[in-house]
Amino acid sequence: MAGNIPPGPSPLATPQAPTVRALQCPKCAGRLDVRGLGQTTTIACSSCGSVVDVSSEDLRVISTFDARVTRQPVIPLGTRGTLRGDPYEVIGFICRAIAVDGTDYEWGEYLLFNPYRGFRWLTEYNGHWNDVKTTTGQPEDGADSTVTYLGSTFKHFQSADAVVRYVLGEFYWRVSVGEKARVSDYVTAPLMLSKEETAAETTWSLGEYVEPDAVAQAFGVKTGMPARTGVYANQPSPYSAKASLLGKALAGLAATALIVQMASCALAQNRKVFEQSYTFTQEERGKALVTVPFALTGRASNVVVETTADIENKWIYFSLALINLDSGQAYDFGREVSYYHGVDGGESWSEGGRSDEAVLPNVPAGQYYLRIEPDSDAPPVNYVVRVSRDVPTLWFLPVALVALSLYPLIFWLRSRSFETQRWAESDDAPVSSDAADDSE
Repeated sequence: MAGNIPPGPSPLATPQAPTVRALQCPKCAGRLDVRGLGQTTTIACSSCGSVVDVSSEDLRVISTFDARVTRQPVIPLGTRGTLRGDPYEVIGFICRAIAVDGTDYEWGEYLLFNPYRGFRWLTEYNGHWNDVKTTTGQPEDGADSTVTYLGSTFKHFQSADAVVRYVLGEFYWRVSVGEKARVSDYVTAPLMLSKEETAAETTWSLGEYVEPDAVAQAFGVKTGMPARTGVYANQPSPYSAKASLLGKALAGLAATALIVQMASCALAQNRKVFEQSYTFTQEERGKALVTVPFALTGRASNVVVETTADIENKWIYFSLALINLDSGQAYDFGREVSYYHGVDGGESWSEGGRSDEAVLPNVPAGQYYLRIEPDSDAPPVNYVVRVSRDVPTLWFLPVALVALSLYPLIFWLRSRSFETQRWAESDDAPVSSDAADDSE
């Protein structure tokens, strides 16, 4: 968008439809409808492709192009719609392009006019739309390729030479096909600052991303809206609005898990109900022994059976059963305690340990005893059996935190992927190590 946009007068009432003035193309005699009142400088003839200077009395042709090779506007000229609560009419359309690595990238710019509000633009690239107006102030240069405007910091995205490929309708400056400008874009989604530099002037404009459905609704476009592809420079991330809510929800759930863990520890009995020392000898191989009865009180909760053995470079295995003295219900399980160590190649090593424990969950209250049948590769072995009731389990909190972090992790990965796609098209995109190697 070249040239300064002249401001419109302050609105005094709801504007009426713009007055249309009909002229005749000096080249093909085609009808030229002027909607921009006295602010229109040039108008492009849709019949022959002539760009006519309507500010001069002789309607001088200032440039021509092949009108048959066109990028047809999605919103036809003359279409009226409501944008930001104000009525506007589409009076001009420009197709512009930049060349990157030998590939041309085109986009469309729609000039909108309201006799009381003045001009504004709608731009479209790959189905992505922006509502654009010329800035009222001058952005200030910041650090690390940034600029600041109205308290916001914008990061440099891309700079390129833009060329006018095709024009249709009327404009407030002497536009011509082939007109060039150096365009630099700076973004902070959903906003984009664009700087356009020509030999004559430098202008800034501020754009805000608009959802395609909102554009279609505003101008009554029923069909033909271009499909949105890729991630645009200032397209708002669908994840950013949810990040704060997700953080608050995660913090609340984590706090709840911590409270549950603390309450579980505070309410647990954590009481030793039995402990006895034994010695396993060769003569006792294949024989079982039983402990004296002990009471498990309170609600149904866990029972922890810990076995500790005085072993070194050997093992001892315990076939165990916790048996209810009254009902005969048995909880059978087996545990091994083994400990080995030595020196290999001048380095010390060890594996296993001298103690082990088994956790039996939800054991009802009652009178119980243990049946113990030990076995070892090298008796005699001294060992101790200890039984505890309702021992606090510390696994709940870490497991809960891991489970709670799964969705945020997926959310973060998707958000990062979105931003990676956004900045992949930037001049400042991160360079992979492979790309760096190829450039050497």
